[in-house]
Amino acid sequence: MSENVQSVERALDIVNTIVAANKSLSIAELSQAMNLAPSTIHRILQTLTVKNYVFQDPQTKRYDIGPEIVDISSALHLRYDLVRRVRPYLQELVELTGETAHIAQLYGTSAMYLSQVEPFSMVRMFTTPGSIAPLHCSDVGKVFLADLPPARLDEIIRKSGLPARTPHTITDEDALLMELRRVREQGYALDDEEREVGVRCLSAGVFNGAGKVIAAIGVAGPTSRLSRVRVPEVSQAVMGMASRCANELIRQPMSAEPIGSD
Repeated sequence: MSENVQSVERALDIVNTIVAANKSLSIAELSQAMNLAPSTIHRILQTLTVKNYVFQDPQTKRYDIGPEIVDISSALHLRYDLVRRVRPYLQELVELTGETAHIAQLYGTSAMYLSQVEPFSMVRMFTTPGSIAPLHCSDVGKVFLADLPPARLDEIIRKSGLPARTPHTITDEDALLMELRRVREQGYALDDEEREVGVRCLSAGVFNGAGKVIAAIGVAGPTSRLSRVRVPEVSQAVMGMASRCANELIRQPMSAEPIGSD
């Protein structure tokens, strides 16, 4: 095992030990619990403290979970709540369209799929929750790009580029900007075999009370079944479902309660 990997494992073990203790711990207590030298514990704690993963009380000199861990935990709880509350809408979208329904969120310079519901058809689209998609050539990605301010959009394009995934991928910046303008005007985004040949997808944004996109909900299917002729009909179903999701989330904001809490 390399020294770097071992350091990462030990850092995670320190965080887990503090979490399991449910209280702040001293270096001596961590050393005893983990069977590691105090000097090793101290060295790793210094890095974790700088990164805000742990916090040292200046009075007691004991260590507890830092704000970064709290932020990560809160984000996961919110994501879990979003998936739980949107899933019935995904199931209804499958019934309306006969295609695989999905929900995704913006994840840095990519889109991350959070959940999907599949139809009973023999030919189905599979998107593993947690998998990511490029923003410029996916339906969910275009939803997020269309909602970004120009400076952030330009930053992402410069950082990620517009690599071709298929012969249909938009690789010209001006063409992409025109496409995003179309997304804003029509209310949905289309991936017309741009990420995978033979697959067509379309999504619409789920907006919060401030009018910002917090998620993208949509469907994916083989081009043989999700034909261009069906796009107008399916897009109406997708936009309607996204609007209903948004209305519920605005009416009852997402909970930040821990997973599994009462």
